[in-house]
Amino acid sequence: MPNHLAGETSPYLRQHQDNPVNWYPWGEEAFTLAVKEHKPIFLSIGYAACHWCHVMAHESFEDPKIAAILNENFISIKVDREERPDLDAIYMEAVVLITGQGGWPMSVFLTPQLKPFYGGTYFPPHPKYNMPSFEQVLLSVIDAWRNRKEGILNNADTLTQALQNQHANGDTLDGEIDLEAVVDKLYQQYDWQYGGWGNAPKFPQAMVIQFLVQQAYQGNAKAKTLVKDCLTQMALGGMYDLVGGGFHRYSVDAHWLVPHFEKMLYDNALLASTYLHAFAVTKEPFFRQIAEETLEFLQSEMSHPDGGFYASLDADTPDGEGRYYTYQYLSLKQVLSPSQLDFLVQVMDIQLTGNFEENLNILRLKEDPSKLSAKLGMSFDSFQNKIQKIFSDLRALRDKRIPPGRDEKVITAWNGLSVLAFAEAGMLLKRDDFKKIAIKTIAFLINNLRLENGRVFRSWSQGKASQPGTLADYAGLICALHAVFQIDFSPEYFQMMQSLFQTLKDEFSSDQALYYDAASLVSNLIIRPRNLQDNAVPSGNAFAAHVHWLFSQYQHGSENEETLQEMLANVRSMVQKYPTAFGYWLQVIDLSGQKPSQVALISESDIDSLQPFLEIYHSQYRPYSLIAAKTKAAARKDVLPGFIQGRQSIKDKPTAYVCQNFTCQRPTTDPKVFALQLTNGGTGIK
Repeated sequence: MPNHLAGETSPYLRQHQDNPVNWYPWGEEAFTLAVKEHKPIFLSIGYAACHWCHVMAHESFEDPKIAAILNENFISIKVDREERPDLDAIYMEAVVLITGQGGWPMSVFLTPQLKPFYGGTYFPPHPKYNMPSFEQVLLSVIDAWRNRKEGILNNADTLTQALQNQHANGDTLDGEIDLEAVVDKLYQQYDWQYGGWGNAPKFPQAMVIQFLVQQAYQGNAKAKTLVKDCLTQMALGGMYDLVGGGFHRYSVDAHWLVPHFEKMLYDNALLASTYLHAFAVTKEPFFRQIAEETLEFLQSEMSHPDGGFYASLDADTPDGEGRYYTYQYLSLKQVLSPSQLDFLVQVMDIQLTGNFEENLNILRLKEDPSKLSAKLGMSFDSFQNKIQKIFSDLRALRDKRIPPGRDEKVITAWNGLSVLAFAEAGMLLKRDDFKKIAIKTIAFLINNLRLENGRVFRSWSQGKASQPGTLADYAGLICALHAVFQIDFSPEYFQMMQSLFQTLKDEFSSDQALYYDAASLVSNLIIRPRNLQDNAVPSGNAFAAHVHWLFSQYQHGSENEETLQEMLANVRSMVQKYPTAFGYWLQVIDLSGQKPSQVALISESDIDSLQPFLEIYHSQYRPYSLIAAKTKAAARKDVLPGFIQGRQSIKDKPTAYVCQNFTCQRPTTDPKVFALQLTNGGTGIK
């Protein structure tokens, strides 16, 4: 008989609906029962693509004996960390304080008042890995609850107080960060043998690389070297899926060969944007290829038919982790012609005994395709055509396998990142299909995850939205609306940006410039979390700082610039010490230190009349510039950016104003003059 998770929107929670454990979702029903029956709460937090979450579920939560212990002595609550990052942040911080480390699945024991008193991560069914069995942990907690409850309650109070004291308030630092010195630090810390930062496991660090792309755009040679080397190493294969497109979560080794095989929406959205911008700066064709393939993977494998993108693909399949993506030499020999296999062996590390488990091969190019093609006496395009034909044959082989499971929930903030990637790629690469996907996704988010009162939901699945939107969801949706606004300049997009920004400020404000991650309406939180560090995704406050920068450019003379500087002052010290943990903040700090450009286009006709100007503007990557347009159909002043208000066309002809720091050059009706104005001070850099 299903437990209380059967009606939940989260696919991860529904995976546990038939467990013998009497799971409850996070909510009043479970809390009331814990108080009434004087039982501690067992809180399990995980997510659908988490390998060890599945392992613990099979080993323990499907075990009738373990379920009987839990059902008799605890109120058991299951939470999807992707739906409730606020709860995950609070109780992960508690687990780290208790054990010195964190991870998923997270296993936390709470008082009926939701205060943590003990916790850990994965617990095995039998003592191993220098860890007690899960049953031993449960029996120990039961004994302590029965015989030493006063001590448990005191420990819970102490731990909760420690969480409140550790609450992120920032560390104010006046003055500016020397971004060139940050680049030097990243250069010194870089792994010049294999690429990236740190040892195994190695993560892609898309936000740090994007900061370096911006520095390379300004002419920093070290930054450009780092960008080219790191993005090339990651894209050679292994962590990047050469056959199907898209990036796996991270590499378990130092040289990007063996990945943890889950694929996350946010990684692929962030990396697609970074490779796109790197292509624009370096002109490396390989980077354009990876950006396009990654976006095409998202569209083909992770998109809802009505718009919106799913959260993740599992690492596991019934055949085992990674088996869907890897190939034995004999299977390659069966599906490829002798000449194809010979070519593959020349350009990849293909072995009879494999480079992975069970004689399996993970496909990885020996070096940059440009270098390989030159060594083989081929053009880059010829090389790509030949290898893509091979990959097509290998996809056909892969299609016969059982694919990994897919978490089909749509998360607002992650979809915001996806809209940014598709919209910018559509403009820079002249891909109308990408533009249409960005607009379709925004429409899906607006129609399904936004209420009429302006509030936003976090998650959507199976026709139902749920969970209150976080700070990152509001800020991410605003940034996504900004991206599609720059495609067709619909005033409705800008009006919605303004409305959401006001709701963000109302619902998440604190007694200082920094915001809370959880809205004021969210109940049953022992603290309101405020995490400043960028992790796999931008922190909510970094995202919100970006929104303040956008509106400080749209609305000259507003209070947003002052708030932005206060926010940045609170993180500068941490950013300076730990740059790899604050990649998105570095991007915003860089933006705030430039003299940005504002481009206003005016037409007494429709948007088509402005296309000659738009083609010029979108022909280049312009990170320090914003553009807006006023057409006859969109002339209402109250829904237009401030810098375009009051601008008039010249003799009723389509007219362009190129401004820097709100000081404008002479308006022009000539696209050629417009192009020169953009070059001579219209980008904020050149």
